[in-house]
Amino acid sequence: MPEEKPHPAPEWLTKDYVEDKLKVYFKNNSLKLEKLEVKPAIPNGENYASIMTRINVEYTTKESGEKQATNFLVKTTVASKDPAAHVLKHYGIYTREMDMYEKILPQLAVIVKGELEDSMRLFAGTVNVDRERDSIIFEDLSLEKYKVACRLKKLDLEHTRLVLEKLADFHAAGAVLAERQPGIFEENFDRGFFNKHTRGYEPIMRNLLEALSRSLELQPDLKQRYQAKIDRLIDRVMDYGEQSTSINPGDFVTLTHGDIWTTNVMFQYDAEGHPFNAIFIDFQFTVWNSPALDLHYFFSTSIHENLWREKQSELVQFYFYKLVAALKKVKYSGRIPSLFEFQQQFRTKAFYAVFASLIFEPTMVYNGNEEASMEQILSSSEKGMRFKNDVYQLAEIKRKLQDTLPYLDHLGLLDEMLSAK
Repeated sequence: MPEEKPHPAPEWLTKDYVEDKLKVYFKNNSLKLEKLEVKPAIPNGENYASIMTRINVEYTTKESGEKQATNFLVKTTVASKDPAAHVLKHYGIYTREMDMYEKILPQLAVIVKGELEDSMRLFAGTVNVDRERDSIIFEDLSLEKYKVACRLKKLDLEHTRLVLEKLADFHAAGAVLAERQPGIFEENFDRGFFNKHTRGYEPIMRNLLEALSRSLELQPDLKQRYQAKIDRLIDRVMDYGEQSTSINPGDFVTLTHGDIWTTNVMFQYDAEGHPFNAIFIDFQFTVWNSPALDLHYFFSTSIHENLWREKQSELVQFYFYKLVAALKKVKYSGRIPSLFEFQQQFRTKAFYAVFASLIFEPTMVYNGNEEASMEQILSSSEKGMRFKNDVYQLAEIKRKLQDTLPYLDHLGLLDEMLSAK
């Protein structure tokens, strides 16, 4: 791996600023910040849409007199001059995530704890939301031994089922919250990666599909069968994506996470190494849509390949039964589909698996020698082209394409999907 060059910490993240926020959080005006250490929480390439900073603090209060130490995480936007900012500004992701941490997640947590009787955490607690600086300070759950699973090794069945259980609770709580507070998700919760308002992600989608097509030149067997289909997809990817995310009559819809993959889930483990709780982080792309989108995205990016290809219908059934049980517990009064109807809904949204597995997933698991960033994906420079080419030329991705392309093709997902007019 190349030496990472993390984004610098925000200049406004000073001792005085943090002290003021902690006074409010701890409800103690006598708090005095004795020490502040600021360092990157994750390197470039781990998160393409924001900057994560860890702050280590030491503070005293009038009551205790002794120094106390703890950590927090600070999430901020990428700099306005960063090419990623030009893509992301049209999606409203920073305002949406601040709304989630300040207004929505606390209410969902009450529903999950009180009505679904799940005392485990659903998300990290919010310390402060600063709309002027587009920033959020929240608890550092590594202090409670929550861990992110390896994005390269992916999740086994035990981890997968746990995530699906928590997703079912999250989706059920979102559905009933919308029922109790009509209109709560009307503003700014309609802009996922594909939507009717902006195609800001189109250059990213096209550039990566073009790199995939170039990579097939080195795999003659795949080139013969799939290159023409990939080339045709380049011009249709946004159309198909919008089609797959359109809400159809009869669809069950709710609040979806929108970006549910390995590094946006944290696990807590018992003494034997088994996960017993999972929480979700990163709510920038949370949208009001079909929960099938979360399932396709999660399956395509985060679980063992054999589970994705061979156990998918079984996993959908497992999730569905958990969802129905949760909806009944919270006394959801809307129409609940049958399993047969939900499986059909899942299949209708299946193009989401193409986008997630062929475009996003290769960049998510990239561990090559080039600098990984959204700027590199967008750039036509020699450096940018080298990164995009390397994404699809790594041995693991080339091996996976041998299985993924036929799997998607057998489902008709690489053929023309819109009927001729």
